[in-house]
Amino acid sequence: MEHLKSVEREIEDLKRYEEQVLKLEPLPIGEACERPIARSELKLALLYYGDFGVQVLEHLINTYGHCGACGHTCIDYRCKYGKYSFAGNVDFIYEAPRPEDLPAVVDEPLEYLPKELPRVDVVVATGLHSDLYLGLPELLRKSDVKALLVFRDKPGDMPLGVLKQVAEQCRDYGIEFEAPKSSCSLKPRSGVIRRFVEEFRIGRPVLRLSVARRGGSITIRKASLYVSAPCGITWYVVKNLLGYELKCLSVQELRKLYDTISLLHHSYPCTGSMDHDRELGDTVLHYASYIDRESIVVALGLEGELSKIVEERLKPKLS
Repeated sequence: MEHLKSVEREIEDLKRYEEQVLKLEPLPIGEACERPIARSELKLALLYYGDFGVQVLEHLINTYGHCGACGHTCIDYRCKYGKYSFAGNVDFIYEAPRPEDLPAVVDEPLEYLPKELPRVDVVVATGLHSDLYLGLPELLRKSDVKALLVFRDKPGDMPLGVLKQVAEQCRDYGIEFEAPKSSCSLKPRSGVIRRFVEEFRIGRPVLRLSVARRGGSITIRKASLYVSAPCGITWYVVKNLLGYELKCLSVQELRKLYDTISLLHHSYPCTGSMDHDRELGDTVLHYASYIDRESIVVALGLEGELSKIVEERLKPKLS
């Protein structure tokens, strides 16, 4: 019973989030734009270690040619190129030490962090040694930063004990704080981090699909993206679903669609860990794949399927 209540709450939360995001101007996939659509005045700092942080940075800057996921089938300016670039918003980048090169317990985390930060609105952190996160609230307070956003893509990245300490410190300092796991589950309701999602268009994916119906079949013809996963995978998945035909709504056909989404999710690739995560009751990669699937079925108007997928995502899996 409690599990079903959690599913209902999650779906209500998703609907509220999508309602606010769908007020944004859409980013079309499959056609070029004459001007950049997504813009922001927010300033960012990125503190990271590892490939995921690089992916987020490259996705934000959106330099032509940075995404090689589609190879020779790339549709360049008809995909995401030219529709935004936030190079001018990223004021500070710091590559932290490799966590394995630091002591198991870091007593003075500020020794391994920047001495100061420029006056930015949001600090994005990912892949750091867990103890370094404990130094961030004080660093942000000294630099008058408004919000801390931690992207977690593996079980050991900011464990729950560390998360609770950082959340408490941020609350005491009046700093907004979010630490989604997976990063593509981010759906804040208010504040600077809500602006971050709406202006930089990264967080929990939201999209709309235009389809052609013939008999019982549904073919995806056009797509509009409102928010992508932080790593950019949503652009790749949706672009490669253009032209996909769902012959009917049978269990077998829906399974084929979900398998196609999962294959695309792995092919990009998603950098979420394949290690079992006790907090999620699943691996980060599988959890993120469910979120991809949910965004597609919502865009197809398959509300009944949404509840089934959310229920499966929230159900703890055996390690």
